[in-house]
Amino acid sequence: MVAARLAIMFVSGDLARIDTVRPMRATVSGLWVYTGPFGTGAHMKCMANLLLAVHAVTDGEALARWSGLDLEFVPGTLEGCSADSANWKQRGPRMADRAWSPAPGPVRTLHPILEQIEGCAAKADPAAGVFASGQLAFAKALAGGWGDFDTVCARDQVSGVSALSPGEAS
Repeated sequence: MVAARLAIMFVSGDLARIDTVRPMRATVSGLWVYTGPFGTGAHMKCMANLLLAVHAVTDGEALARWSGLDLEFVPGTLEGCSADSANWKQRGPRMADRAWSPAPGPVRTLHPILEQIEGCAAKADPAAGVFASGQLAFAKALAGGWGDFDTVCARDQVSGVSALSPGEAS
């Protein structure tokens, strides 16, 4: 994501100080968003990655349970309804094709972020059932040797098909 300049940088704190690192921001990310007082950028990153993880697992589960649907048909059919998902549109085709590599978002990168999110979630004391399910799927993926695969491999975590089976994952 960073190499392709597709990463969004969440910036927080004193705007005058933030401006002093503009050249560094420009090399890392084309897009940056000011989130407010110091610390809110980290919280935004946690929220964004939590949503990514949960969407990858739920989209994977939906695909695994109701396979056979034409994935070119599904996003257009869901567009505009409450089940619409940008993640589904962007990553659904990779999930359906089991195209885990190259991995723009590998499990190995997401896993430590999920540990940070767990810490934030514990402080907020939410009902963390969905987060816990997502975290479990990615912990299982990492422990099973899937760390270098893209997070869309969550489909296999919920379907029981191994992404490591010869000739099945790309």
